[in-house]
Amino acid sequence: MAEGKGKTWFIVGASRGIGHEFAAQLLNRGDHVFATVRKPGKEHDVAYWADAKVEASHCTTLECDVLSEKSIDTCVAELAKTPGLHLDYAVINAGVLKYPNRATDVSYDDFAYHLHTNTIGPILVAQKLLKAGIPTGTIVFISSDSGSVSAFREHEDGFAAYGASKTALNVMARHMAAELKRKGSRTTILMLHPGEVSTDMAKIEGLDWEVEGQMEPSESVAACITTIESKGPDDSGTFWTWHDQVRHTVSVVIASVCRPISTPLLDIESRLERCTDRRRVEYCRRAQAKVLIVKFDVKSFDISKE
Repeated sequence: MAEGKGKTWFIVGASRGIGHEFAAQLLNRGDHVFATVRKPGKEHDVAYWADAKVEASHCTTLECDVLSEKSIDTCVAELAKTPGLHLDYAVINAGVLKYPNRATDVSYDDFAYHLHTNTIGPILVAQKLLKAGIPTGTIVFISSDSGSVSAFREHEDGFAAYGASKTALNVMARHMAAELKRKGSRTTILMLHPGEVSTDMAKIEGLDWEVEGQMEPSESVAACITTIESKGPDDSGTFWTWHDQVRHTVSVVIASVCRPISTPLLDIESRLERCTDRRRVEYCRRAQAKVLIVKFDVKSFDISKE
């Protein structure tokens, strides 16, 4: 890998769509990119992603099929051979959407296909990166608001297995973040919803509900890069949209108590402002006066006493 001031990125699933656009934008701005495709060919050189002015040494193509643990192992082993490698960012973008995948009629194989591609494969890529001892600043899982439990999208008919696979990805990613924190690791784990992007995967025939606000991959990825680069270890385990808005994946228990809360809402807001965990602050603001006690997985936060 050539020396330079650019950052180093590992993009999993870079052959087309969002992954391809990540590699293209990063290479064209001068960064170094390790780009994975399932079946590398002669066409997968730097010109597949970048302008002619980009040096070939800035791009390394690796083979990786997230449906194969052997392929993942081989890919990470090849990556680890790079002298002096430090990954600033790893973006794990591999994903599928086979429509329809309704809970009432999805087949075993189709359900498993979504889980293996959208959940198990991506998590194993990250796991093996960490086990290989490759210094990595941030690992980003490309997720979807279809996997949000707190903002369930009831109108998304035919997306059950897809949504479930993204929910599972989010939960596994949050556990990974928590485990790394307990070990004292500074690696940041993020989940990112790239928005509704006009890619081949998004071209669904027979869809009877409207996908609103679709944008080109270039718009989504430019915003995603800005959002990713704005995060640090304190954000590990959080879920963001492409335009830097937090998605609430915080696990909470809302419990009632035998007496009504007497603290005025404005006073609660004032106390929340002094709280160091902004995820807690934002969730309580959304719940407003209906919340009596909110217990977070980090620690309990009783707004009737705090």
